[in-house]
Amino acid sequence: MSSRAIRTPCLVLFVAAALSSLLVCAVPSAFASSCPQQAAAAPAQNPVPLQVIVVASQSEAEKIRAELEQGADFSALAKDKSTDPTANSGGYMGMVDPASLRPELREALRGVAPGGLSAIVHLPSGYTILKVLAAAPPAQSSPSASQQPQQAEAQRSNMGLAGNALQAMSAQGIMRNTADVSGLNEAEGALARFNKPDDWNQDPTEICQMRKDSYAHAKSQLEKFLAGDPSAIPAGAPAGGPQPAGHMFDRIQAVFGLGQLAAYQGDMNDAIAQYEKAAALASQSLPDAMPVFDETLGVAYLQRSEVENNVYRDPGERCIFPIAQRDKYAKTADSSKAIQYFLRYLKQKPDELEVKWLLNIAYMTTGAYPAGVPPQYLLDPKLFESAENFGRFKDVAHAAGVDSFAMAGGVIVDDFDNDGLLDIVSSSMDMCQPLHYFHNNGDGSFTDRAAQAHLSDQLGGLNIIQADYNNDGCMDILVLRGGWEVPQRKSLLRNNCDGTFTDVTVAAGLAQPATSTQAAVWTDINNDGLLDLFVGSENGAAQLFLNNGDGTFKDISHSAGIDTVAYAKGVVAADYDNDGWPDLYVSNFQGENLLYHNNHDNTFTEVAHDAGVLGNGRGFAAFFLDYDNDGWPDIFVTSYFTSVDETVRTYLGLPHNVTTLKLYRNLGNGTFQDVTKSVGLNKVFMPMGGNFGDFDNDGFLDIYLGTGNPSYASLVPNVLLHNDGAKKFTDVTFSSGTGELHKGHGVAFADFENNGKVDIAEEIGGAVPGDRHAFRLFENPGNDNDWITVKLVGVKSNRSAIGARIHITVTNAGSAPREIYRTVGSGGSFGASPLEQHIGIGKNAHIDNIEIWWPTSGTRQNFKSVDANQFLQIKEFDTTFTKLTRRSYVLGGAKP
Repeated sequence: MSSRAIRTPCLVLFVAAALSSLLVCAVPSAFASSCPQQAAAAPAQNPVPLQVIVVASQSEAEKIRAELEQGADFSALAKDKSTDPTANSGGYMGMVDPASLRPELREALRGVAPGGLSAIVHLPSGYTILKVLAAAPPAQSSPSASQQPQQAEAQRSNMGLAGNALQAMSAQGIMRNTADVSGLNEAEGALARFNKPDDWNQDPTEICQMRKDSYAHAKSQLEKFLAGDPSAIPAGAPAGGPQPAGHMFDRIQAVFGLGQLAAYQGDMNDAIAQYEKAAALASQSLPDAMPVFDETLGVAYLQRSEVENNVYRDPGERCIFPIAQRDKYAKTADSSKAIQYFLRYLKQKPDELEVKWLLNIAYMTTGAYPAGVPPQYLLDPKLFESAENFGRFKDVAHAAGVDSFAMAGGVIVDDFDNDGLLDIVSSSMDMCQPLHYFHNNGDGSFTDRAAQAHLSDQLGGLNIIQADYNNDGCMDILVLRGGWEVPQRKSLLRNNCDGTFTDVTVAAGLAQPATSTQAAVWTDINNDGLLDLFVGSENGAAQLFLNNGDGTFKDISHSAGIDTVAYAKGVVAADYDNDGWPDLYVSNFQGENLLYHNNHDNTFTEVAHDAGVLGNGRGFAAFFLDYDNDGWPDIFVTSYFTSVDETVRTYLGLPHNVTTLKLYRNLGNGTFQDVTKSVGLNKVFMPMGGNFGDFDNDGFLDIYLGTGNPSYASLVPNVLLHNDGAKKFTDVTFSSGTGELHKGHGVAFADFENNGKVDIAEEIGGAVPGDRHAFRLFENPGNDNDWITVKLVGVKSNRSAIGARIHITVTNAGSAPREIYRTVGSGGSFGASPLEQHIGIGKNAHIDNIEIWWPTSGTRQNFKSVDANQFLQIKEFDTTFTKLTRRSYVLGGAKP
């Protein structure tokens, strides 16, 4: 085991790490999102960049401080010695307002100049040394690009400390983070600090076991601490008798931590009991924190109301926002209790948008919205009306047999057995849940064949993508693990062309090193007809694997110049400058995004600044799409700020404190123009998953976003954006009935019924077991616009035809000819649509020409006067196409 893995657990591990840092705010740091609104114990000051080292003993702290005074590197010592959650980030806490710290830490920092060290401070979490930096490091919680990749085992804890537990700053003001009621930080911290054997993260079964064991250990340690067990109390802390105020604070944190761990598992009865106990303790010593407890309890009761009414397993319309009176809950006692807590909170803080929003939702669940909502807190129903109406989508997942009940995960829609029917594969970040493989039966129903396909032992996976990497004509699967979590191995699953899959990760050379990732893309970087693999990493170096053509891959990350250390949440590929070679784009959660231009020699040059596509500083889902049909791939990238408040501001038309979505229009000269505002996308939605497709068949690509964050308080609708002829994007969420309130992740557009209308498949579910949710399969209501579906088969190019271009010239009745462009790929960076391309062409359409361009061979094929509303297969080099016969059916019903 590593030195870090064998450290003896102590209170710092199960309170400071497994729960949350004791350094920030005079309230439990799960509440730190509200710290800017609370009465401060000291005047607010300018935030300063801080580093921290926490160790278990006075003598060790003195030794470390002496080394620091002699010039030792603070970051290196933090990584090697510190037991704080920020250790793997070199102890970096972020930009911290000293007034938000505990009094003893504020005092220790008094008079410390930039570059200076604090005195040693003894806290319940350990012996603490702070350093004031002269400036924030350029990559705040990442190693420098010159270092070997250092995977951050405690990343989720780091995020809680340096992100959600601190003020999120922007040029406009202070962002109000969503109240953390989930237990995710606690569970992730427990896993990160738990003693684990070497290579534990190479075996999905072992990964599952470590999750279970670490959770049980964290809960046990908290219970021992509260029972007065000396082994669970740090040196110097009293075990019994009258307790000083500081120890009462620690007890509050511990009780609250038990509530969080219960909430993590979905045991809301126990969670509420612990939250109420913590609130009772806080009422005596932390009266200023009571509004925060009120919100926490309001969220907990509302979540229990959802569970009581079975809306997670059988959601129907009850999770579609705004919830109609006809869909009110049958059991409303817990919703009414939530309303009481939210009202009590708003009585003290009447302008808090997050709690107003949650209050209105709680009233919706009782059927009392809008009439029953106090006027001063009412959100006008007119806010939730769409300017356009294309009909209402219907969720048919359960009726069709797609009965997944899972946490956050990915989804692939494609034909895995070459029978002309689209199947569904879904994953879950639950480390103990296997993949689902829903085989399309061709009659409107699906059957889960994961066991028969040998996929039941593939556990976990926040995202999945597909490609025929070995050109055998059968679609393979890549499972990506460790996103937001500790590093874990990927899985490459080879399709055996007989209904089964084989895990070939080790043999292919993709198992080591394990990384934290949910982002990867298949693309042929050197036009040799073999699909290569680009993988983004969270707090590690990106990876580029060159396909050797024999089932193995070669890691060329460094020589290719793409091994930048970043916090990648989305990676996509497209030939943005139309030079015939695919380029790469990386959306980073922290810092600027990256655009790698392909140099045609297995190397890349980073050009994001010159191209004008640096992103918004907090990137997540991203994709290339030609939104204006000019033949030049544009870039869409989401911003991700965990703030219900900022999302509500979008609906209320209020100014934002954070950056918005970004749409960059390709100017065709190697640069892009930010058109976000002009097309109406200057909005904040908290998007995680996202993909694009033409749901109304007008020839312009629309966007669907899965939204949310891990907290149970994060109840915001998923978003459907209609592309109005490239002029603007209109939010049609409410009229379309696609505004699922719970967490949206993997998204795919696909024509399941073979009727020319693309439906929307979405993996719904949160980041904790208590937030599992049923899968959504939204059936398209349709219209009378025409369409064409094109399946390409590569010969010299890769068999999947990834990267091939489709250019359609179409004439609609009464209009001049127009151009429509598509590039073969699975779409977004979180969720995978079929590689066959469904293309809307508008009403009364005549297809004048279909041109296919194959980058590997340079071949151009042209097919004139093609009939609309049919399925075509076009093989590279062929002079004719094949018309495919596809069975049509109704999802969950009989054949039409």
